[in-house]
Amino acid sequence: MNGLAVVPNSPNGPAAAWEICFVTDDVAAAFDRAVSAGCSPVSAPSAKPWGQTVSYVRDLDGCIVESASPIAGSVAHG
Repeated sequence: MNGLAVVPNSPNGPAAAWEICFVTDDVAAAFDRAVSAGCSPVSAPSAKPWGQTVSYVRDLDGCIVESASPIAGSVAHG
């Protein structure tokens, strides 16, 4: 691969240096669904000072996945 090293993700290794975030109105339900589907809990839903609820899991490949509510006062586009 022309000198490009690729390291596969692993649920037992270090997490990748990136995360993906899904915005949802029900962070607790998204967290529970992810854990019941086999994801490893990292951080249970918690309220942040800026008005957002956030949680984290590691997916079946070991990648970090964030579930977050919209930031208070933000306007959704789309």
